[in-house]
Amino acid sequence: MTISCLLILDNNLEISAKERIFDPLPSWNDGKTKQKIIKFVENVSKSDGIPIKDRIAVFDYDGTLLPEKPMYVQLDFLLETLLTEPNSSSKGLVDGENLIKSGFLAYTGMTQPEYEEKVKEFLTTAQHPRFKKPYTELIYQPMVELVKYLKLNDFQVYICSGSDIDFVRILANLTYGIPPENVIGTAIEKTFEISPQGVNLVRQSKLIEPLNDKAGKPVNINRYIGKIPVMAVGNSDGDIPMLQYTSSNPQANLELLLHHDDIQREYDYNQGAEKALILAKENNWTIITMKEDFKQVFPFQN
Repeated sequence: MTISCLLILDNNLEISAKERIFDPLPSWNDGKTKQKIIKFVENVSKSDGIPIKDRIAVFDYDGTLLPEKPMYVQLDFLLETLLTEPNSSSKGLVDGENLIKSGFLAYTGMTQPEYEEKVKEFLTTAQHPRFKKPYTELIYQPMVELVKYLKLNDFQVYICSGSDIDFVRILANLTYGIPPENVIGTAIEKTFEISPQGVNLVRQSKLIEPLNDKAGKPVNINRYIGKIPVMAVGNSDGDIPMLQYTSSNPQANLELLLHHDDIQREYDYNQGAEKALILAKENNWTIITMKEDFKQVFPFQN
């Protein structure tokens, strides 16, 4: 064998070794779920795969990218407002039926900068009641890696949440580096006003239909993006239409449903996802089991 052949062989061995060492999803356990995700991304990213302009992935937020138990982050924000501002206009609205609605309407009359400042103040001090960590640190490490992996392969990653779009825009940017223009959420009407204080958008007491939940998600995905995603990730029955919409894409597509089944490291529950788990099996959507697929749940856990 010639020296040149030996050099080529040595280089090939070095490349193969690097390929074996590189793991885009190190916090995922090796298994069918991880391999299915990697295979999908690799196939999509080939020259004859899906064009870059069509590589769109949508993620639900609460329960998919960070815990939704014991309550949504936005609900904790609302309760904090009621505790610190007892004269809040939403105080009388907070009962079982109106709790979610009041979370959007509590800040009626606030300018956009005022609302954003209040959200940032809350996120600076608020902690999850169980884990005693700021919400900005309570993110799923495997999902952080998945979002980064998709971005590295020229995917446009969007958040599609039922929570207040202005609230999620701030939180998603702090936790996952998702820019505000890539966040879809439930929106509230605003008016443009000029006052001695300057030019502002002011929050009103009316929600914009459809709310970004269940069948409203595909409608708003079309409204904000104008294309059917090729990948969707959710965790509950409210995400079913988003997953169905994505599966209707004639191009290759992947639907992922996160199942919370790890009481030791996070939570174990099916409530609110009963139908989604059944449909996932019927439609060949991939169920991510937190207990089996996540090697590590949070960045602060070993």
